[in-house]
Amino acid sequence: MDSSSLTNEEKTIEALIPLVDALFPGINYYSITGFASVMERCVAPVPKKRFAHLESIPEQAVPKKKLDVTEFLPAKGYEWQDSARWQARFKKLLATT
Repeated sequence: MDSSSLTNEEKTIEALIPLVDALFPGINYYSITGFASVMERCVAPVPKKRFAHLESIPEQAVPKKKLDVTEFLPAKGYEWQDSARWQARFKKLLATT
């Protein structure tokens, strides 16, 4: 499933903030560019790993059920960007997901 199947409303920052907050409680970003970086570097890899099996099936075959989003890795502010320790934990969690 690609981003073209999302509505314009679903692609807004306001619509995505709850996902960011659920996966990475406490994470900070300063600007729209920072938010985009969080989405690209932190948020996007999580569902790609958790639901890798969905990438190989046609969009029409993806189950139409809602999923609960659980915490993946809390962050203290800009730790996601500045801390090698946080990044190492993130990579380890991704590898084991």
